[in-house]
Amino acid sequence: MNKKIEVKAHGKVILIGEHSVVYGYDALALPIQALNITTTVEETDGPTWMDTTHYHGAFFDAPDEYDGIKYIVKTLLERVENAPNLKITYTGEIPMERGFGSSAVVALGTTKAVSQFLGLTLSEAEIMEITNHAEMINHGKASGLDAATVNSDYLVFFNKQDGPKQLSQKLGATLLIMDTGELGNTKVAVQSVKKQMDESDLKKKQIARLGELATATRQNWFNQNAEEIGKIFNEAEDILASFKLSTERIDNICKIANENGALGAKLSGGGLGGIVIALCPNQEVAKKIAEKAKANFDNDWIEEI
Repeated sequence: MNKKIEVKAHGKVILIGEHSVVYGYDALALPIQALNITTTVEETDGPTWMDTTHYHGAFFDAPDEYDGIKYIVKTLLERVENAPNLKITYTGEIPMERGFGSSAVVALGTTKAVSQFLGLTLSEAEIMEITNHAEMINHGKASGLDAATVNSDYLVFFNKQDGPKQLSQKLGATLLIMDTGELGNTKVAVQSVKKQMDESDLKKKQIARLGELATATRQNWFNQNAEEIGKIFNEAEDILASFKLSTERIDNICKIANENGALGAKLSGGGLGGIVIALCPNQEVAKKIAEKAKANFDNDWIEEI
């Protein structure tokens, strides 16, 4: 019998709180079911093997960018006597360096699929511990927000002090996500924000305001007040743009969205490229905005929230 285990994990977007979350303020992130990667594990007669869109070869000879999942597989194989050689295949695509949580998706999928294949009964806490350690290897520093959100079917409310909390409440609105095709650079963006804060009390106050807006978003979410959250998105975008984190494409998309029925629009993630989210009252408005703004982005997704 050819045993095969498949695990699908989905991506995420940060709704609000990017950058301010670094300084201990609140953030909200949303799982995106439309973006996912499936990890498939089966036994192989050859060496333990990896198949991805970008790499086909011996698993432990993969480039450094795969060090996080190499850690996962090595850790799990060491828990089994006479462990088999595995073929691990990744299918599906989540754009890299856009703020969709692609590395956390692969880390979580690998941990779950390999542990199931080996018959390891890991607790949820053990799965998340291994996933987050892989994320630390990938990024040097990880808050745990990405891993928590790609493992959740619900909105995640997060701050450094309390960690992640799931919010099952629906807002009753539609989210349009547009990928500008421009690679973001979170590390550069975070360094730039810190430098500006070090040099200006106004910038410190603006980051504190972003944190306040994230807290307000949570309360308005419970009240299903999408209109107010839309206004919050626009204010947050103004603040993020003042830190020079926006681009011409992001500015254009936000302008078109707000002129065509969006409740609000903003960049999502580190900025300097990446994705834009537009909060819409319904799918019809989201589709209209996507059509009007399509010259400014590579791809789009619509999520009911």
